[in-house]
Amino acid sequence: MKTRFKIVFALSILFIFSLSFSFIISQEAPDYEKILGDWDMEVDAEGEYYYLSFNIEKDESGLKGTISESIGFFTDFPLSNIQFDGERLSFEFTAPTPPDGLERVVKAEFNVGDNEMEGYISLEDLGLSVPATATREIE
Repeated sequence: MKTRFKIVFALSILFIFSLSFSFIISQEAPDYEKILGDWDMEVDAEGEYYYLSFNIEKDESGLKGTISESIGFFTDFPLSNIQFDGERLSFEFTAPTPPDGLERVVKAEFNVGDNEMEGYISLEDLGLSVPATATREIE
């Protein structure tokens, strides 16, 4: 009886492991082509508009990118914590922000469409979350 229990237990563990492994293998990597390249962003901060541009690249270490403000308030600041699941893109950057020009962590989250994104930009230090859109620069 103990031997039968051990065999059933071992087979159960093997079955669960094989299901977990097949699930991991069946997961497809996101289509990074949907987000790679240069983007123009418009941020609507309660009627005040800010224009940014950012780029996202993929290399052997993962996703990387930079962001700039259109009139030169800041240029080529690195993006961090870039995440993309195939539908949603999120990233962070630290940059000087209105109203006082102090550097703050800015978080962005977008729903990704064909050559466009819609989402929001948030500055937790200020308790602010505002809508933003981005359009891919097509050459």
